[in-house]
Amino acid sequence: MIGTNKDSNTTIVTLYSKDPLDVGDAIKYYGTESYPNQPIPSIVSTQSEVESLINDQPTCDNEKLIIILQQQQQQQQQQQQDKTFDIDKYFKELSTILFGKNLIHCEMISSTQDIMLRYLSQTRQGLVMIADEQTKGRGRGGNKFLSSMGCLLMSFKCKQSNGNKLPFLQYLAGMAMVEAIHSFPVASDLNVRLKWPNDIYGCNEPGMKLGGVLCESNYLNNEFDVVIGIGVNVTNTNNPSTTLNQLIHKKNQQQQQEKEKESTATITDDNIPIYIGREELVSRFFNKFEPMLLVFTKDGFKPDLEKKYLDYWMHSNQIVKFKERGNHHIKIIGIADNGFLKAIECNADGSSSSNSEIVELHPDGTSFDIQNLVLMKKP
Repeated sequence: MIGTNKDSNTTIVTLYSKDPLDVGDAIKYYGTESYPNQPIPSIVSTQSEVESLINDQPTCDNEKLIIILQQQQQQQQQQQQDKTFDIDKYFKELSTILFGKNLIHCEMISSTQDIMLRYLSQTRQGLVMIADEQTKGRGRGGNKFLSSMGCLLMSFKCKQSNGNKLPFLQYLAGMAMVEAIHSFPVASDLNVRLKWPNDIYGCNEPGMKLGGVLCESNYLNNEFDVVIGIGVNVTNTNNPSTTLNQLIHKKNQQQQQEKEKESTATITDDNIPIYIGREELVSRFFNKFEPMLLVFTKDGFKPDLEKKYLDYWMHSNQIVKFKERGNHHIKIIGIADNGFLKAIECNADGSSSSNSEIVELHPDGTSFDIQNLVLMKKP
């Protein structure tokens, strides 16, 4: 079974590649030490090698990550055995140059984010890890992230040499996910919105959260090795949160009711079809993210990317209370050049004067209570 082996404390995952990839290159990309005693995975191509590594492990307390590389001729056979994530469907939709072309998949894992940060630090850009379920999924600030079947759970590698650009990566990831969702005709008219700094909502309502983005990084040799984690509720109908397919289903039912003029009909969540699957959503996400990142690397966040982000978010001219200033009101006016949230002090009606102070809030140091419209600094 691909996942965590409880007896040996070993995590076993499978690596798929859209292009031919041999074990030597896989080790060079993902299994080579960049600094002494760096935890790295063991990369093999056969089950017998996996068993040998587990048997040679001296103690169950010695954690290990084993990656089984599936050769091109093996991928179809493996896919027939693994029905939870359709690798072939995923690669057929993918049109990137680098991002997402090498994919690690596992059924159950502690956290894709933690595994990539620990065992795949300083590796090649573009690698993505996807899990069907997580036992220790987390969001920003260590908050627990529910990780049930049908939820898109992924982390991927992105490099950045300029530390001042790091705050923008979560904005790019959020925008790319919105565009990926809208690229499906069945979801093109969904009112998907971004809550600053890292959440994805089904509309402007507080209870309609679809997912979120988490960016973390290691730093070595003048480069930030960033792991971008994304969780989106896609088909997990047993999750109390809103899912993407639920939104599409309700929209279709409402449109059908309006067409038939049966406004008293009851909208239910029973037997929700799968309009959008994880495989196509991830592929389309990378198809959007990669060119967006190229533009950002060349031209920065302004002006086109900033305009697009502000078109997608929930907060233009939103009046909120700022807890650290006695719950005085501030009006959100945009994103500052450094990636911080930009706001201006105002009255309860949103009016301000030439003497009103501009406030800038760091995305990693600020919590946004969208239900009560309160901004506060994180402890």
